[in-house]
Amino acid sequence: MASTLPFSLEALRSHAIFVPPASSSTDDGWEVVDKPSGSADGLPAPRNARIAVRDKDLIVAFGKEIRMTALAGEGWEVNAGSVGTYKALKSPHLTFTIHQIIVNPTGRLLAVVGHHQLVVLVLPRAGFGSTTGGEVVVRSFHIDEYQHSPSSTAALTKVLWHPWGESGNSLWVLASDGKLFEYDVLRPQDPVQTFNFLPDKSTRVKAKFSAIDPLSQYASSFAFSAGDFDFGPLMVYVLMANGDIYTMGPTLPLHADVPATYLQSLSAWVTERTKRLEKTEAGHVGDEGSAERAAYAGRLALQQQWVDAVLRQARNNRDDGDAEQNATPARRRGFGLRESTTVSTARADRPPPGPGMVRVHPPHLTESGSPAPGVHRPLVRQGPLVFDPSAQEVGNGDGVDEQSAADLIVLRASGDNEDENAPRVNVVAIAWSAGRVDLGVAIDTPEPRWVTSRDPAPSDVTLPILESILIGYPATVEPETIESNTPSLVPDPVHTDVVYVQSSFGVDAISVAPWVKKLLGGGDGDLPPSEIAPLIATTPLRPIVGTVTFCNITLGYGILGLASSGQLATVELDFRVQDRGDGAPPSEVAEEPAPSDVPDAQSLLVKPFDTKALVASIRSPPNSGKPLANIGPDHLRALAEASSQVRAQAEAVRTASGVVERRVDLQVAEYARQLSVLRDAAARAKETRETATASTERYEQMVVEQVALADRLDAVLSAMLAEYRPQIGQVERKWFDELDRLQQRVSGGTAVRRNQTLVHRAQVLKEQLGVVRPLAEAAQKEQGATDSHAYGQKQLRPLEQALGSRGDELARMMRKLESLNLKVDSAAAAQEEQ
Repeated sequence: MASTLPFSLEALRSHAIFVPPASSSTDDGWEVVDKPSGSADGLPAPRNARIAVRDKDLIVAFGKEIRMTALAGEGWEVNAGSVGTYKALKSPHLTFTIHQIIVNPTGRLLAVVGHHQLVVLVLPRAGFGSTTGGEVVVRSFHIDEYQHSPSSTAALTKVLWHPWGESGNSLWVLASDGKLFEYDVLRPQDPVQTFNFLPDKSTRVKAKFSAIDPLSQYASSFAFSAGDFDFGPLMVYVLMANGDIYTMGPTLPLHADVPATYLQSLSAWVTERTKRLEKTEAGHVGDEGSAERAAYAGRLALQQQWVDAVLRQARNNRDDGDAEQNATPARRRGFGLRESTTVSTARADRPPPGPGMVRVHPPHLTESGSPAPGVHRPLVRQGPLVFDPSAQEVGNGDGVDEQSAADLIVLRASGDNEDENAPRVNVVAIAWSAGRVDLGVAIDTPEPRWVTSRDPAPSDVTLPILESILIGYPATVEPETIESNTPSLVPDPVHTDVVYVQSSFGVDAISVAPWVKKLLGGGDGDLPPSEIAPLIATTPLRPIVGTVTFCNITLGYGILGLASSGQLATVELDFRVQDRGDGAPPSEVAEEPAPSDVPDAQSLLVKPFDTKALVASIRSPPNSGKPLANIGPDHLRALAEASSQVRAQAEAVRTASGVVERRVDLQVAEYARQLSVLRDAAARAKETRETATASTERYEQMVVEQVALADRLDAVLSAMLAEYRPQIGQVERKWFDELDRLQQRVSGGTAVRRNQTLVHRAQVLKEQLGVVRPLAEAAQKEQGATDSHAYGQKQLRPLEQALGSRGDELARMMRKLESLNLKVDSAAAAQEEQ
């Protein structure tokens, strides 16, 4: 009957996913670990990263097989000695030995890297591995099968997904010949961008005996830089096997989703540098008219042009996004066709950028990847970086001078990880095959440069190496094993100032927090060294072939290390907590301080209580049994020995009891301390409530007084309006008298007779017009009826003149009457207001 094993990191070690394939299998790819292909000719061996975590899924590579299981749920089923199940991801493209597996930022794609070949798998949905085990066929495709094939002379040394790639589809691949490719997984046949960090083979020295170090022509690793407001995130570092570091930039994915705040900060930074150059006096950046000042000005001008081009794209894409949101949906026309909209549908199948992100592409390319119109200068390869001060020549084994640089990483470290606004600095870490790790600080971030006559002489880029750390290897390791060792640097998902060094002999943690904090905080004296902690140790027969860090709600926070034999090492890490006091926690229970010596804000139970050691010390009874066939000296000695063991066991029980009693006393003291803190909190809460009550009463009184003040203000305003009486001047009085006279003249009054008023005269004229108008109309009718009785021209002329004069006089009188009425009305209204 099957049982269930509860989920834990310890139980994960026994999971069936870590059982290697049968040794008789023809697809056993673990032989490459014992015989690295790169160590025979003195070049670094392939990098190994055969384990990965995607949220709640675990992915492991064995030979040519990819396995996947879910880490969610209540536990794993134990059936016939096998713990849990897994899914085997099958693809016809997995025909090579797998060295690295890398999950893209969205968790949908998995890059599977061999020594010369590269395949991308489309992963199943999250939690798919929790179902019954078996095989599942997944979609897959080759990446540039022509360039990266088994017959290729250049090996694949490192593969990374760009964090700013659209939908996580930007894959960057470094080949050993110094070429850095960018691939869009939607078009995997050809690279969309290529950056050369080494000269072409045709220009290299081809002599059989040459002074050129072969390691200097082997690119072993690369890393994206970091920054907040400068060109740091747009620069890329490439490491050669001899330790040389080259840089180039600015680099962007073909389809990039860049934070809008970063573009704004970059634009402000470049503009400020340009203004500072214009205001700077001669001598600060070379004399006025000097070649140094002209080169600096030309470099700033090219940087400003590049930033302006990217900002122009961001504005255009933002306007297009607003137009798409405001566009009305297409309506059906006849024959099932849709009306065309004003918004282009070229990007309709692409998801929009995330919140706070803008979509841009390199200015020298179009959105489709073709060369953009205009003149675009190629980027300048800068380097090798000058190490000042230089690194220390240390290492394990005898061949210290023959060690090779294996990996490179850039840490954005700060003195305080909890404060997002704390100052940060770029820490460059370089791992060597003999166990050396160089730590440098990129104080001056390399600037982008282009091939142009305006900036002809590139200056040296300096990288100060502050510390060289030696990771301890077993003393019995052969020199050949050290030469085939290829360390890898794994970042921490929580603390940006911690990096893990994976080698064939174990995993070690390095924290640069001590000296970074002092470097950023200032102060005198030497910088403290980095903190080193060995986490996983193994033997050369079972080298570590994969390390992954995790931090999620299911697994917690820790690190997994996979050995070539399939054994898994798990380390649960602790979150860094800021110290609340200067005193360190005690190392033993007997030395714990009294409760009165500990601050109230600090718990007394600093050290966890370990019950396993106490139980183990008294669990096993003494084993001194002897056969009782006959009694002799041996039995007496056995009895004495048993008695001694019983006494020792009793003493152990008493000691454990004392430890438990002291722990109980400590817990009682902690309980009393918590009660005291609780009482203080209750008193403060009561005081706060009383203060809040008093404040509430005061606020209510203020509201009442405010209402009373408003009423008084209204009363005062009303009184002021009632008492306000404007004074009338002499001119106004004369105007009012004139209006009275006009009113009497128009309407009549005591001083004017009625028959002399304008109203009376107008009325008389209207009556006369009423009498004359019928006579005129009758005369016109009679004239039209008979021509014999019609008036002559001479007879009508006097009548027409008389009528015309009367009509004009009536019109003048009416107009004058209307104007006088208006004046009278306005005067009456003014008098009423007074």
